[in-house]
Amino acid sequence: MAILVFMDEVMRNHKKHPIVEGLAFYRTLKEKHRVLILCEDREKSDHWLRQQRINNFDDLVPLEDVPFPGDDPKLRHVEWIRSQGPVEYVVTSDPDLAIKLLVRGITTIMFMHPIYTNENFRPDGLKRGFKPWAEIEAELIRQQDEYDNDSRRDRL
Repeated sequence: MAILVFMDEVMRNHKKHPIVEGLAFYRTLKEKHRVLILCEDREKSDHWLRQQRINNFDDLVPLEDVPFPGDDPKLRHVEWIRSQGPVEYVVTSDPDLAIKLLVRGITTIMFMHPIYTNENFRPDGLKRGFKPWAEIEAELIRQQDEYDNDSRRDRL
């Protein structure tokens, strides 16, 4: 059985900088399991891993190896690897992908780090139409002040 770890947004951020906690998580998994790293480009990813002193990895599976990636390449990437052999679980930071994997019966671990998480995936991200976190905090403070100043509380 293999564990699949997406390199982007788990081991490195969108600017190709290492995510220390993600690398530590990978190294922990690697001690006792077979871990496959899913990436976009084999040569660039191999070079990046060697820069991070990760030389002894089980396998690097680039998206270019996947036949017919289609509309949802990340999902197709996982399904293609799963067709080659059993997959224990998948580590990703993409909540939409996690939902699709869970629907298909694939155990999924979400790796979320507040500093490195892609803004589109954050609860205060603008893509999903959520309010910025500062507005949410201001609203909570306003409601607490209203509650504290409510004259009806004195009658209870």
